[in-house]
Amino acid sequence: METKVALVTGSNRGIGFEIVKGLCQKFDGAVYLTARNEERGLEAVKKLEELGLKPLFHVLDVTCEKSVQDFAAHISAHHAGIDVLVNNAGVLDFDKSVSSYEDAKKLIDTNFMSLLTITKILYPLLTNTARIINISSDWGLLSNIRKQVWLDTLVKEDVTVDEILHFVNEFLQAAKNGKSSYISFAGHYGDYKVSKVAMSALTFVQQREFTEQGKDISINCVHPGFIMTDMTKGMGDFTPERGAKAPLYLALEAPQSLKGAFLWHDCHRVNWDD
Repeated sequence: METKVALVTGSNRGIGFEIVKGLCQKFDGAVYLTARNEERGLEAVKKLEELGLKPLFHVLDVTCEKSVQDFAAHISAHHAGIDVLVNNAGVLDFDKSVSSYEDAKKLIDTNFMSLLTITKILYPLLTNTARIINISSDWGLLSNIRKQVWLDTLVKEDVTVDEILHFVNEFLQAAKNGKSSYISFAGHYGDYKVSKVAMSALTFVQQREFTEQGKDISINCVHPGFIMTDMTKGMGDFTPERGAKAPLYLALEAPQSLKGAFLWHDCHRVNWDD
């Protein structure tokens, strides 16, 4: 019998690390801790091994297509496919409520554009009952956007990936145009909000596509709570361990029929577009 495979992107620390820990404890299969920095990734693996857990490690930089291809080649060579994929990798500069265009582009490339690379290269390796969990945020709710045209577009049942890309690129143009244009689009931390709203919208589009293709794959997004991590400078309401609760529920316990949902940190479903 082939060993099942779970992997978590950006998982050498924070919520990702705790999700890997929970998967190692409860998932019946191989669990990959991934990180773009090999040294930090191996340090994280060592911490889990000291707890008696046995994660596997592979370098994975989600912003580098070659890195994603190398990881896909490794999975193809050693496993039958991917059963659980947690898209956790993300960045936020908590000190900059309004980023420069260059910083905004870097954030969006990491938090959103990388998902399109993963879609192209890793999704073909998904098993027919795979579970995808996208780590979003309460800033990934549609109400964070201030442009009516995008509120109307993104809520459509037939919204497309191209329309989501247009939304992201229009924000980046606003960032180029200066602070007032940036703020009018999505307020402070607009780049992070746009990246997570785009992630949420992409989740629903991809679930529709999987269903149309006759696949039993589930893809959901989740707000893990305001978590005390390095990214938030230690501020937050919950520990990373608590933040892993809802993602682990989606990976391990949720019914396979739960598809295309936005889950809150306490595991209840919320309306994305309220």
